[in-house]
Amino acid sequence: MVQSVELLLEPAAERGVVRVWEALLEAGLPSQARHAAPSNRPHVTLVAVPRLTTAAESAVAAAVQRRLPVDATWGAVTFFGRGPWVLVRLLQAGEGMRALQAAVARACDVPSDTTSAPERWKAHVTLARRVTPRDRDRTLDLVTERARRESPTGTPVVAPAVRRWDGSRRVEWLVEDPGDG
Repeated sequence: MVQSVELLLEPAAERGVVRVWEALLEAGLPSQARHAAPSNRPHVTLVAVPRLTTAAESAVAAAVQRRLPVDATWGAVTFFGRGPWVLVRLLQAGEGMRALQAAVARACDVPSDTTSAPERWKAHVTLARRVTPRDRDRTLDLVTERARRESPTGTPVVAPAVRRWDGSRRVEWLVEDPGDG
């Protein structure tokens, strides 16, 4: 099961993503809204790895220290994969977000051949998974139109918090900045 370190979005940006999820669901299209778990919320995955040691957990907390909030701007709506696809909204990460991601990747000892490696990492928010060829154009059109109206490319986004997701135990928690105490 996956272990991940994720950025949480400011409330307004999170609500906007949830509205997109709901619009996809209402249109009968694949959507992250179909996942009813309380932990399912819009986020930007900084790192996903199979396992994190206790030492890595401490290193992640240290990597987060005095780095939040971080910023980005909304980018394009696009697909990842070769089909069925994952529909995502890209983020153009600011310097702070990129530096935080690189620090967390180092803390987790991320291999350079993974998508969590800083040189391969693409900041994004997942909107839908398993988009089929039949639904591909409709999902893209719906989300692109909503993005154009509500949060056009270049609109600022702030990520004020980092959480940990433990996929094996199915629990989440905020990574506290040791400097905030």
